[in-house]
Amino acid sequence: MIKQEDPRFRHLKKKITVFTAVAVAVIVGVVVLIGKENDLFTQKYELMFTVDKGTGFNRGMPVKLSGFRIGRIKSISLNETAKVDIVLQIDTEYRKWIRKDSTAKLVKEGLVGDSVIEVSVGNPQLPELKDRERLAYAKTKALDELADELAEKVKPVLMDVKDIIGYMNDPNGDIKTSLRNFATLSGNLELTRQRADHLLDKTTDSVGTISTHAVKAVDQTSSKLSSVLDDTSVTVKRANASLQKVDEKLPVMLGNMESSLKNVEAISKDLRHTEEQVLPKVPAMVRKSDEALDGANTVIKAVKGTWPISGKIPEPNEKQFVEGDSHE
Repeated sequence: MIKQEDPRFRHLKKKITVFTAVAVAVIVGVVVLIGKENDLFTQKYELMFTVDKGTGFNRGMPVKLSGFRIGRIKSISLNETAKVDIVLQIDTEYRKWIRKDSTAKLVKEGLVGDSVIEVSVGNPQLPELKDRERLAYAKTKALDELADELAEKVKPVLMDVKDIIGYMNDPNGDIKTSLRNFATLSGNLELTRQRADHLLDKTTDSVGTISTHAVKAVDQTSSKLSSVLDDTSVTVKRANASLQKVDEKLPVMLGNMESSLKNVEAISKDLRHTEEQVLPKVPAMVRKSDEALDGANTVIKAVKGTWPISGKIPEPNEKQFVEGDSHE
């Protein structure tokens, strides 16, 4: 007899085994993750502190040290004095930073973040807090208290603002009066602007007239200047022609002057030579002339003493010759 088997049920046992193993592994992983998230697998110890009100605290709230999570709130309970006892569950590995002077306070992470318990780092010289010991709590102000303080601080400012608004809205106040004066001044400025525009128009017309006369005067002056320049040009041309003639005759005149200078120089040399020859002989000639004159006088006197002649020669009134120095 042939046994028939549905192919869908082949290896069914193996499939069930594999599925079961995977499901168990997933369950174990989820348990491990949950336990790690809730610190179920780490060694812990407990610390306590007391607050007046339990507002803002809840079970499972994170406990942080320097912004790092080190534990959670384990329980919140009301004691016999109507105060709230809060028990913290802290990881043992962070025990070394929590000392006798460490404090706990309720803070918010950011402006709208969750509330956490912040534990401060203690002095390393002080002993560590042991299990179930009390931790000092630094009271922080709640939001309602902060709101009340802020309202008290803002209230005087609001009153001042109210007074300022009332002062500004006063119809007889300085601001309203200043605004009315400003409106009046604006109207006067508009009138002044119109007058200034009218004056500018007149000034523009006057400037146009003056410009026309100035242009005419400049044209007349330009024509006169052109005629003067023409006359000057003619004079310059004549002067150039005269200079050309002087340039042409100047070499000839310079040549004649040079030859005349040479002749004068030659004559001067001849005069110096004649002077050198004649001057030594002049004294001897003078002495001879004097001797000749003396001899002539003697002869004349002898002749005059002769009888026939002496009666007919008149006596001279003054000397005919002037005695001179032999060196003259």
